[in-house]
Amino acid sequence: MKKPDPLANAEFRRVAQAIRGRIRDGTYQPGQRLPAAPALAQELDSNRSAVERAVRVVAAEGLLTTRQGSGAYVSRIIQTITRDGTARYQKAKREEASGPDGAPARGAFEAELRRMGLVPRNVPSVRREVPPSEVAELLGVSADEVSVVVRDRRMYAAPAEAAHNDLGTPVQIATTYIPLDIAGGTVLEDHDTGAGGMISRLAEMGHEQTRISERIRTRTPTPEEAEFLTLDLDNRVYQLTHIAWTAAGRAVEVTLHILPASLWELSYSWDIDS
Repeated sequence: MKKPDPLANAEFRRVAQAIRGRIRDGTYQPGQRLPAAPALAQELDSNRSAVERAVRVVAAEGLLTTRQGSGAYVSRIIQTITRDGTARYQKAKREEASGPDGAPARGAFEAELRRMGLVPRNVPSVRREVPPSEVAELLGVSADEVSVVVRDRRMYAAPAEAAHNDLGTPVQIATTYIPLDIAGGTVLEDHDTGAGGMISRLAEMGHEQTRISERIRTRTPTPEEAEFLTLDLDNRVYQLTHIAWTAAGRAVEVTLHILPASLWELSYSWDIDS
């Protein structure tokens, strides 16, 4: 067996660090295409093999995106987005994140991005369908017939100065399942549920969420997820399963969030019983 070459390993790490440095100091701007591997190797006084390996590493970290047949591009968002699993369910925290016009954020995702100076974009679709068996079990609905309303969102983040028609960078897939007997024929079947989002509408309908559970694991993306999130198939995503119950103990929402692990930080805090 051929032994690893320590000099080759050291070289690709040096190149990766040089690329990171040029992104961080603005030499390579967000959205800019990097020079092709031979040119970049010459620019960094290296070799093509080390450059190609370094690009893969930096792309896995989320600083670059690679496009088949097109090359490597600096990610338009290079800071980490924090998903605050505590503050996002506190009404006062959501209302703090108002936009330039003073309007309150329309849900936790928008509030989180606004705190970072980013503009949220959301392409929703709404449908009724037969739920997956594990979702049906959690919600206590039938897995053999149409029994849920599905709110499926493709979520983007754009710089504050982005044009209105610029969707920005895809950052999340969120698929929400709500029992049909709760959501059917209500505003929850509209694309825009208004200020405060779905949580506020459920509360107004008598289904206030009082307890949540979130299960998190990492995995590789499916081909569909990788295509939308502009990831390589060997990158990692968080799969976060969110379940919400009312005080009466009924589960009224199950949401599956798919988030690029290189782009997101998951934050939680709670008081410890003395």
